[in-house]
Amino acid sequence: MNKIDNKRLSVLKSIIWRIMGVFVYATIFYIFTHKWQITLKSTLTHHLTFLLVFYLHERVWFRIKNISEKRRAILKALIYEVILGMGLGGLIVFFFTGSWKSVTLITGTYTLVKIIMYYIYELIWRKKITNK
Repeated sequence: MNKIDNKRLSVLKSIIWRIMGVFVYATIFYIFTHKWQITLKSTLTHHLTFLLVFYLHERVWFRIKNISEKRRAILKALIYEVILGMGLGGLIVFFFTGSWKSVTLITGTYTLVKIIMYYIYELIWRKKITNK
């Protein structure tokens, strides 16, 4: 059995990713709003939602075969961060701020930072956890 074909590893990978994301998201959200209360509420909502989204994203990508590892990492990062992160994440920001300017600033900054983080995380995970 391929080590990556393990739902427990997908759960672990998702939890670690969420923990990293909590700190990045809260920092960026606070920088643009300077409001701790909505920063905490938005951060909690965002990360509980994306805990499930990330797990499902991992399971879908597990089924996709015949693609190079480097290309896979890039595509996974772009699809996850740009489509899911900016779309669903932007709606969460709007819900808490009511401002499209905040949506643009927060999700734009967060997405850029997370694309870089995701690409590196994916490469590290594959090398260290799955020995690929």
